[in-house]
Amino acid sequence: MTTHPQVRPRAERSSSGNGTAPAAREVRLPTRPRRLGQWAATVLFVLVSVVAAAWFWQQQGDRVEVLVVAREVPAGHVVERSALSTASVAGVDGAIPVSEVDRVVGSTAAVGLVPGQVLTDPLLTVDAVPAANERVVGLDLDPTRAPMGLMPGDVVTVLAVPPSGDPGDPESLARTTVLAETAEVLRAESIDGGGLRLSLVVEDGYATDVASFGAAGRVAVIQSPRAMER
Repeated sequence: MTTHPQVRPRAERSSSGNGTAPAAREVRLPTRPRRLGQWAATVLFVLVSVVAAAWFWQQQGDRVEVLVVAREVPAGHVVERSALSTASVAGVDGAIPVSEVDRVVGSTAAVGLVPGQVLTDPLLTVDAVPAANERVVGLDLDPTRAPMGLMPGDVVTVLAVPPSGDPGDPESLARTTVLAETAEVLRAESIDGGGLRLSLVVEDGYATDVASFGAAGRVAVIQSPRAMER
């Protein structure tokens, strides 16, 4: 029987020539850039905190006590003291300060007032709504017959149009009849189907026509510039 000599693995020689591999050396990475980044983040955080605190205290300093609506007041109703409350606000142009509460009590709501609303002079009037020469007319309009976003106080023009489903002829459409040149929105609310229910304050001489055409479904309204006064 023939035997083969056992071959032992040859040890790697190191560059030092002692036959053993050198131990791994620990390499330390520089830490200064990381510390600089941490300091920069800390400084930035402090600066942002200081600016935010300064802005907050400035806003607090600009706050004033004003009158707000405590309960709903329909348009044309007298504003009573029990319908008023106070709030501290900032940046509301024309807000009526608490010191003028006696002037507000007894005035008339020019539009519908809702709880939490900040009171301003355009929302109030010393005149009755409607006035002696005005009437309030109610309209239910299809979505295509009134612009979206109408609000109390907006001014609209009331037009006579063909009834729903009737396209009308071009000649008659080109001579659209204006039922009321200016009418003020007293109340606006959405109804089923995407339509709009409006209460309009109309001059006495035009109120009958607006009501009649409205009942027949032959009315459309277009919005006038907000700055326009009736």
